[in-house]
Amino acid sequence: MIKRIRHLLPLHAKLTLYNCLIIPLFDYGDTVWGDKNNDMLMGQLQVLQNKAAKVLLNLPPRSSSTEALDRLDLKILSQRRHFHRCVMMQKYLLGEIHFKFDIRRNSSCHSYQTRSSNDLHLPRVRTSWGEQSFIYQASKDWNNLDNDIKNSKSLSSFKAKLKTL
Repeated sequence: MIKRIRHLLPLHAKLTLYNCLIIPLFDYGDTVWGDKNNDMLMGQLQVLQNKAAKVLLNLPPRSSSTEALDRLDLKILSQRRHFHRCVMMQKYLLGEIHFKFDIRRNSSCHSYQTRSSNDLHLPRVRTSWGEQSFIYQASKDWNNLDNDIKNSKSLSSFKAKLKTL
């Protein structure tokens, strides 16, 4: 019965349903558990995304999930999480998010001209739990970007450059 139903909808309709109903759940789970070194939970979420990609393309369960994700042009969840963190930091730095994160650039901490003076100053943490916080991880991800991407003047150009990674 399920096999017959899978073939009833065209691919574009399945992708619309996937993007509207499934991806928000993955993004929520990825945001809630992604920074907490929960490899088991993140692995289970990735397995679900892999299965969903195969169902969308009507592929057998033993087929390659990497090929299915590539055919659908879907990013794995860790790449999506990295993208979302970097976009959030860029929005904050452009003044589009009005929330006090207490984020400073290295150039505001000292007057030395260094290669990392344009980077964000990582908050001081005393435990590994602090290193798993969203702000710490987002600052780390943003600092690891190329200067060309970080110096984007608009959010749309930042996202376009970031998608090419």
